[in-house]
Amino acid sequence: MSRAVRWAPKIPVAMIVRLYQADADLLHDDELVDDVGWRLLARCQDVLLVTESKVICPECGTTFDVPWIGQPEERVSTCPKCAWSITSGEYHRTFEHRDLNGAGAPEAFADYASRFPRLTTYAEKMMAIDRLVHAVHKTGGVAARNLVEGRARVVLETLDALASGARQA
Repeated sequence: MSRAVRWAPKIPVAMIVRLYQADADLLHDDELVDDVGWRLLARCQDVLLVTESKVICPECGTTFDVPWIGQPEERVSTCPKCAWSITSGEYHRTFEHRDLNGAGAPEAFADYASRFPRLTTYAEKMMAIDRLVHAVHKTGGVAARNLVEGRARVVLETLDALASGARQA
Protein backbone atom coordinates (compact mmCIF):
# COMPACT_ATOMS: atom_id res chain seq x y z
CA MET A 1 0.00 0.00 0.00
CA SER A 2 1.30 3.42 -0.94
CA ARG A 3 1.97 6.01 1.74
CA ALA A 4 0.00 9.24 1.77
CA VAL A 5 1.31 12.75 1.26
CA ARG A 6 1.53 14.62 4.57
CA TRP A 7 1.84 18.35 5.12
CA ALA A 8 3.21 20.22 8.12
CA PRO A 9 0.50 21.71 10.36
CA LYS A 10 0.02 25.41 10.95
CA ILE A 11 1.61 26.83 14.07
CA PRO A 12 -0.70 27.89 16.90
CA VAL A 13 -0.83 31.67 17.27
CA ALA A 14 -0.42 31.20 21.03
CA MET A 15 3.11 29.83 20.46
CA ILE A 16 4.09 32.94 18.55
CA VAL A 17 2.61 35.14 21.29
CA ARG A 18 4.50 33.17 23.96
CA LEU A 19 7.76 33.56 22.03
CA TYR A 20 7.33 37.30 21.52
CA GLN A 21 6.33 37.88 25.14
CA ALA A 22 9.30 35.89 26.43
CA ASP A 23 11.59 37.85 24.13
CA ALA A 24 10.08 41.17 25.31
CA ASP A 25 10.76 40.06 28.89
CA LEU A 26 14.38 39.33 27.87
CA LEU A 27 13.86 35.62 28.52
CA HIS A 28 15.75 34.01 25.67
CA ASP A 29 14.01 30.65 25.48
CA ASP A 30 16.21 28.63 23.12
CA GLU A 31 13.85 25.66 23.21
CA LEU A 32 10.83 27.76 22.27
CA VAL A 33 12.61 29.71 19.53
CA ASP A 34 13.77 26.39 18.03
CA ASP A 35 10.31 24.84 18.29
CA VAL A 36 8.62 27.84 16.63
CA GLY A 37 11.42 28.24 14.10
CA TRP A 38 11.50 24.65 12.91
CA ARG A 39 7.70 24.42 12.78
CA LEU A 40 7.60 27.55 10.65
CA LEU A 41 10.33 26.11 8.44
CA ALA A 42 8.41 22.89 7.81
CA ARG A 43 5.25 24.83 7.02
CA CYS A 44 7.06 27.29 4.72
CA GLN A 45 8.67 24.42 2.83
CA ASP A 46 5.29 22.77 2.31
CA VAL A 47 3.65 26.04 1.23
CA LEU A 48 6.44 26.49 -1.31
CA LEU A 49 6.01 22.93 -2.60
CA VAL A 50 2.28 23.40 -3.18
CA THR A 51 2.76 26.88 -4.63
CA GLU A 52 5.30 25.45 -7.08
CA SER A 53 3.11 22.40 -7.82
CA LYS A 54 5.59 19.91 -6.37
CA VAL A 55 5.44 17.02 -3.94
CA ILE A 56 7.97 15.02 -1.95
CA CYS A 57 7.46 11.34 -2.66
CA PRO A 58 6.34 9.68 0.59
CA GLU A 59 8.09 6.47 -0.50
CA CYS A 60 11.61 7.65 -1.38
CA GLY A 61 11.81 11.38 -0.62
CA THR A 62 12.30 12.58 -4.20
CA THR A 63 10.79 15.98 -5.03
CA PHE A 64 8.98 16.16 -8.36
CA ASP A 65 6.37 18.16 -10.28
CA VAL A 66 2.68 17.38 -9.90
CA PRO A 67 0.74 19.63 -12.27
CA TRP A 68 -2.78 20.14 -11.01
CA ILE A 69 -4.12 23.59 -11.92
CA GLY A 70 -6.18 23.18 -15.05
CA GLN A 71 -5.29 19.52 -15.45
CA PRO A 72 -7.77 16.66 -15.63
CA GLU A 73 -8.22 15.06 -12.19
CA GLU A 74 -7.09 11.69 -13.53
CA ARG A 75 -3.73 12.96 -14.88
CA VAL A 76 -1.03 10.86 -13.20
CA SER A 77 2.34 12.11 -12.01
CA THR A 78 4.91 9.45 -11.19
CA CYS A 79 7.99 9.66 -9.02
CA PRO A 80 11.04 9.37 -11.27
CA LYS A 81 12.92 7.26 -8.72
CA CYS A 82 10.48 4.74 -7.27
CA ALA A 83 7.35 4.83 -9.45
CA TRP A 84 5.03 6.02 -6.62
CA SER A 85 2.26 7.98 -8.30
CA ILE A 86 -0.56 10.39 -7.60
CA THR A 87 -3.28 11.87 -9.78
CA SER A 88 -3.83 15.61 -10.10
CA GLY A 89 -7.14 15.22 -8.26
CA GLU A 90 -5.59 13.20 -5.41
CA TYR A 91 -2.78 15.74 -5.09
CA HIS A 92 -5.21 18.65 -4.90
CA ARG A 93 -7.28 16.88 -2.24
CA THR A 94 -4.16 16.44 -0.04
CA PHE A 95 -4.03 20.18 0.59
CA GLU A 96 -7.54 21.37 -0.19
CA HIS A 97 -8.81 23.77 2.53
CA ARG A 98 -5.41 23.68 4.26
CA ASP A 99 -4.14 27.11 3.17
CA LEU A 100 -1.02 25.77 1.50
CA ASN A 101 -1.05 27.86 -1.67
CA GLY A 102 1.31 30.68 -0.71
CA ALA A 103 0.65 33.26 -3.37
CA GLY A 104 0.56 36.00 -0.69
CA ALA A 105 4.24 36.00 0.30
CA PRO A 106 6.28 33.40 -1.60
CA GLU A 107 9.49 35.44 -1.40
CA ALA A 108 9.23 35.63 2.39
CA PHE A 109 8.61 31.88 2.65
CA ALA A 110 11.54 31.10 0.34
CA ASP A 111 13.87 33.50 2.16
CA TYR A 112 13.00 31.99 5.53
CA ALA A 113 13.32 28.42 4.22
CA SER A 114 16.77 29.10 2.81
CA ARG A 115 18.10 30.98 5.86
CA PHE A 116 16.70 29.39 9.00
CA PRO A 117 18.47 25.99 8.87
CA ARG A 118 21.86 27.76 8.93
CA LEU A 119 21.15 29.98 11.94
CA THR A 120 22.77 29.14 15.25
CA THR A 121 22.11 31.87 17.80
CA TYR A 122 18.91 32.83 19.57
CA ALA A 123 19.14 36.37 18.17
CA GLU A 124 19.56 35.18 14.57
CA LYS A 125 16.61 32.79 14.88
CA MET A 126 14.40 35.40 16.53
CA MET A 127 15.21 37.93 13.80
CA ALA A 128 14.39 35.41 11.06
CA ILE A 129 11.09 34.50 12.73
CA ASP A 130 10.25 38.17 13.22
CA ARG A 131 11.06 38.99 9.59
CA LEU A 132 8.75 36.17 8.45
CA VAL A 133 5.94 37.12 10.84
CA HIS A 134 6.20 40.76 9.73
CA ALA A 135 6.11 39.77 6.05
CA VAL A 136 2.97 37.66 6.44
CA HIS A 137 1.36 40.24 8.75
CA LYS A 138 1.73 43.07 6.25
CA THR A 139 -0.27 41.07 3.67
CA GLY A 140 -3.34 41.83 5.78
CA GLY A 141 -3.60 38.29 7.01
CA VAL A 142 -3.68 36.56 3.62
CA ALA A 143 -0.26 34.96 3.96
CA ALA A 144 -0.58 34.60 7.74
CA ARG A 145 -3.30 32.03 7.06
CA ASN A 146 -0.65 29.87 5.37
CA LEU A 147 1.35 29.60 8.58
CA VAL A 148 -0.73 30.41 11.64
CA GLU A 149 -3.58 28.36 13.05
CA GLY A 150 -6.78 30.13 14.01
CA ARG A 151 -9.56 32.24 12.61
CA ALA A 152 -8.12 34.76 10.16
CA ARG A 153 -9.59 37.76 12.01
CA VAL A 154 -8.25 36.59 15.39
CA VAL A 155 -4.81 35.83 13.95
CA LEU A 156 -4.62 39.27 12.34
CA GLU A 157 -5.79 41.00 15.53
CA THR A 158 -3.17 39.06 17.50
CA LEU A 159 -0.41 40.01 15.07
CA ASP A 160 -1.61 43.64 15.18
CA ALA A 161 -1.38 43.57 18.98
CA LEU A 162 2.11 42.03 18.89
CA ALA A 163 3.26 44.65 16.37
CA SER A 164 1.95 47.43 18.61
CA GLY A 165 3.76 46.00 21.63
CA ALA A 166 0.55 45.22 23.52
CA ARG A 167 0.70 42.33 25.98
CA GLN A 168 -1.51 39.36 25.23
CA ALA A 169 -3.60 37.72 27.94
